[in-house]
Amino acid sequence: MRRPRPTVFIECTHTYHSVLNTGVQRVVRNILRHAPAVARDLGYDAVPVIVEGDRFRVADAGRVLADKQNAPDAAAATTVGRLVWRAALRCVAAALPFAGVRAFLYAPPHHPGLARGLLRLAAPFRRPAPAPAGPSGGLDDFDRYDGSILLLLDSSWATPIWPATRRFKERGGAVVGVMYDLIPLTHPHASVPELVVAFRAWVAAQLRWTDGFVCISQATADALAGQIRALGGSSRPGVRIEHFHLGADLDLAVPDAPVRQPIRDIFAADDRHVFLMVGTIEPRKMHAYVLDAFERFWARGGAAALVIVGRQSWMMPAFLERVARHPQRDRRLFVLRDASDAELDHCYRQASALVIASEIEGFGLPVVEAFQRGLPVLCSDIAVFREIADGRATFFSLSDPGHLADALSEFCRRVALGARRHRDPQGWIGWRESTEQLFAAIMRALPGSQGASPRVSQQHGG
Repeated sequence: MRRPRPTVFIECTHTYHSVLNTGVQRVVRNILRHAPAVARDLGYDAVPVIVEGDRFRVADAGRVLADKQNAPDAAAATTVGRLVWRAALRCVAAALPFAGVRAFLYAPPHHPGLARGLLRLAAPFRRPAPAPAGPSGGLDDFDRYDGSILLLLDSSWATPIWPATRRFKERGGAVVGVMYDLIPLTHPHASVPELVVAFRAWVAAQLRWTDGFVCISQATADALAGQIRALGGSSRPGVRIEHFHLGADLDLAVPDAPVRQPIRDIFAADDRHVFLMVGTIEPRKMHAYVLDAFERFWARGGAAALVIVGRQSWMMPAFLERVARHPQRDRRLFVLRDASDAELDHCYRQASALVIASEIEGFGLPVVEAFQRGLPVLCSDIAVFREIADGRATFFSLSDPGHLADALSEFCRRVALGARRHRDPQGWIGWRESTEQLFAAIMRALPGSQGASPRVSQQHGG
């Protein structure tokens, strides 16, 4: 029996279970929110799915869309436990730094390895995951899925999705992978070793099982084409690579939600500019470089403040210790590691400018979130920022912190202190428009599509 109507099944396992609200989770939520209406216009249904064992099951969309930052203690404890487990594996790998050993230690759950074996031994003692609320069911209810699409939208490099993906393809469905970036491959120094191992295996599986790719920027599409060429092509020559752009709405920013007074106080003074830095605290975001630049700026007599908004990720204890001991801490230097969307929106609207100094990005959501609120942007001169911000932003080189210090001084000289109180949004697409771009790109990426962009070997000069 065939499914009566073609469907885009949206894989969202990680976001379904996670309490995080970083870039990928924000994309998954917002695409899923608009997907049913956009898909309907194209003659499709849109259904969220999560992986369970070797098959997908229909998921409760409400759980995916919910704000889970204030999750129950049990969920938080699970997250902490995973972090401790990762730290333990890193210590073992440091003692036994061989590629084969690392692959065994960091094997994803669907491959044989130490982590898989220990998880099986611990299974009787683990608390079972809650059953999905709302309508649910397996995707084996129908024998054929001809015309339907599995969209691998979530951060599935840490999820054992490939047995379920194979089952879907065997029943006639097509698979499209969404690529956010290739940072663990192109910039492994910015990632922990186990992520590099898992991500490399995930990309290899993508090249085997997916029928086309959609990237979140042209820069990421170019990087993916380069990786495919470096790997000697895929098992399906001529795989198509399309791209779309992300929206700029902060979907969890509830109107009139409270903003803590200490955060309001940071922006209350009218005698200084306040620069905002938004993003996970991790090496590629170049927080240490930014602080170096501000120290030079302050040494010249600059009076502006720096507000860093972001949760800690990895490999940054030295920077956080530096901040904790800094003489400007809580005077001109502030770190907000638990800001809500409403508080982040307040920061965007009250700051003088956004500073984003990333070494590499797949897109750069803070840039377009700033544009939507009319906030000036100072950003590093990398390909994706040129793609989305050229003509709208001030660019600086990462070769020396002095370049950013000069840009800060020039901004303060040129922009009046009261300018942040009177500014107009520069405009950017919302998540509805982003979802429309994504679905159009999906249709172009599928084999046999009409009017599709050239194949990867032609499109990217390979």
